[in-house]
Amino acid sequence: MSKRLTRKKLKQKDEFLTTLEKVLKVAALNRSYLIVAGIILLFTAIFASVGFYYYKDYSKKGSLEYFRDLQLYEVAQKTQDKKDIMTALHAFEAFKTRFNLLSISRLASLYMGNCEYMLGDYDKAIIDYKTLVSDLGGKQGYLSAIANNGIVQADIAKNDCKTAIPLIRTLLNDRNNAFLLLTYVHAVDCYLQMKQPGSAIDLLKEGLKKYKDNKVIEPQLTDLITYVKANGQNNIINFKTRKF
Repeated sequence: MSKRLTRKKLKQKDEFLTTLEKVLKVAALNRSYLIVAGIILLFTAIFASVGFYYYKDYSKKGSLEYFRDLQLYEVAQKTQDKKDIMTALHAFEAFKTRFNLLSISRLASLYMGNCEYMLGDYDKAIIDYKTLVSDLGGKQGYLSAIANNGIVQADIAKNDCKTAIPLIRTLLNDRNNAFLLLTYVHAVDCYLQMKQPGSAIDLLKEGLKKYKDNKVIEPQLTDLITYVKANGQNNIINFKTRKF
């Protein structure tokens, strides 16, 4: 037995049909626009697909070039030859420009800074280290610690410990500083350079209180105190050839 259609249901069906007719009428009147819209969506999908494969190829080429540049950098480190260093520097400059869409391109700034440091271009090295820190933004960690210690190291090489000390203090209080001991060495070198062995010892004693239960850091700081007491008027390390 079929259900009886009430006036209310008939009215609802009429409203639905009326709305459908309006939609179809608009579609008929604007058929060309709908066709164009369909074509646009089709090509958007095609270009998105092409873009994905292009980026995949772009990423692969970028990774290969990055590792080739690393090999050039390793050669430069070993030989310390100016020509080799310049070759590595130019390679990373080109890599950063060509593959700037890859996150790995940020690392080029680190190696460019290291190359410039080896060449004695400390101001340029500092600029590149700062660029890396800026590019990392809030992602402070291993890489930012390397770059910031690089800035300190370049300042020391410039005999500009007054500029280096504030950053050293910041790094010593940074929990993300993966190179804490290196920062302490930089601090000692700066204070000895400024002929302030007492300040170096005070800083190291502060560190001993902070890391009294750390079996790695505590003995290292104790050794540094011993060194400062024995060599109060000399620089602890010549950083000119030291690189990350």
